[in-house]
Amino acid sequence: MNKEIYFKEDARSLLFSGVEKLSQAVASTMGPNGKTVIISNQYGDPEITKDGVKVAREIYFKNAIENIGAKIVKEVAELQVDLAGDGTTTAIVLANAFIQNLKDFDSNEINKAFDEIIPIVIKQLKLGSRKLEYKDIKYLASISANNDIHIGEIIQQAYNHASIIKVEESNDNEDSLELIDGMSLPVSYFSKHFINTNKKAECNFNEPYVLLIDGKLENLKSFETPIKQIAENNESLLIITEGISENLLRLLESNVLSGLLKLCVIKSPGFSQYRKDLLRDISDFTGADLINSFTKQYNLQSFGKLKSLKVTKNNSILVKHPDVDIREYIDDLKALSGLKELTKQDRELIEQRVINLTGKISIIKVGGISEIEMKERKDRYDDAVLATACALEEGIVEGGGIALFKIESEWLNNENKINKKSSDIDLNKALYRCLTSPACKILENKNNSPISLKFNLSENMFEQNIIDPLKVTRCALENAVSVAKTILSTDTVVLNERQWT
Repeated sequence: MNKEIYFKEDARSLLFSGVEKLSQAVASTMGPNGKTVIISNQYGDPEITKDGVKVAREIYFKNAIENIGAKIVKEVAELQVDLAGDGTTTAIVLANAFIQNLKDFDSNEINKAFDEIIPIVIKQLKLGSRKLEYKDIKYLASISANNDIHIGEIIQQAYNHASIIKVEESNDNEDSLELIDGMSLPVSYFSKHFINTNKKAECNFNEPYVLLIDGKLENLKSFETPIKQIAENNESLLIITEGISENLLRLLESNVLSGLLKLCVIKSPGFSQYRKDLLRDISDFTGADLINSFTKQYNLQSFGKLKSLKVTKNNSILVKHPDVDIREYIDDLKALSGLKELTKQDRELIEQRVINLTGKISIIKVGGISEIEMKERKDRYDDAVLATACALEEGIVEGGGIALFKIESEWLNNENKINKKSSDIDLNKALYRCLTSPACKILENKNNSPISLKFNLSENMFEQNIIDPLKVTRCALENAVSVAKTILSTDTVVLNERQWT
């Protein structure tokens, strides 16, 4: 295949242009005064959203090199979704700021400055962070949901009831909150090909059957008839197993990708004797037989049932089917934990099993007058729930981009305190000024025009309940730096013939 090569400024200017255009589209959604973006759909109704990653995914350019620049920056959004679930717009705005403001500096010096300064910035963010108190969840969730206090209050109520939150679409116009029984397992899918919700890298099923295996699954000969019934009825199946053979995994992936079977396979949790205890718990929770023999044919009576299932890259949430009653089993476990001959460790393990079996899940059902409105609001709920989880994990920093802005201001006033190694002060100042870009864009969207950012740095955003998750801010910065390094070190682009003809 013929190739066309672009060198130096011919390549770089188009790469930078693609980055800038993509960033402008995404950044317009930023902050409480950010605007929505309408995305046309060739096969359906247009979609209205303020979700940065959703906007980024829909942007393609006719110019092949501009498109490459945009595609590389999209990686920022995807990395941000994987690591934090929120903050995609911040990550893209930071990446663009680094690229546009540092493009005239030597790439080796840029990398050196990044390696010296970014760890210092992250350290400062952590020093300025605080723990998120449960009573303040509504403020953080509201900000993540574009300053929608109603969404913040619903999420606050959800966390008041349970620590596991799910967001679903509602058949009504109004939002509602439902409290149900659920179990969280620290295991994930065996293959990404089981994902059916790409935006969140999740597998979601309603009322799936459950096949529970004690040991490794080598083949499905013993379960051919019930699995065929499940597929023919367009129902879904969860398989929980300690391991799965490579050939069988490839076969199941093929069936899922071809649409023949709705399926997810996850690893059984725990280890040694504790794994067997957890499998017995899951058996009672789902009503599934615990299968350890493959010498006979099984029917659907041996399969369990769930009300719903969500498998993410970090855990699996199982929602109990209303037909399954586990009260007697829980009572037996509680009685067992009271035996005097148990060790402290054994008693703690049993108590943890009881907690897992009696766990609660808050389900937020998002309504809307139209499907377009409902989906836009559901995006905001999703982002706010993920942001809250991040904040509970690592804490909070001052919001609205101010945490990064204050680091930049502090450094400019105390140059020698923070960076003593680099002789290129102009480069360091340019890099630090890039940290103001999220705050600048938020204020620009508020005033509907480019502005010179001015803040009273003595103001405390914590006192005003303007807060962001530390993890979201940290990951956005790290991901933006990673992509900026790649583009700023590029000098040549090689295109295939089909890209330039």
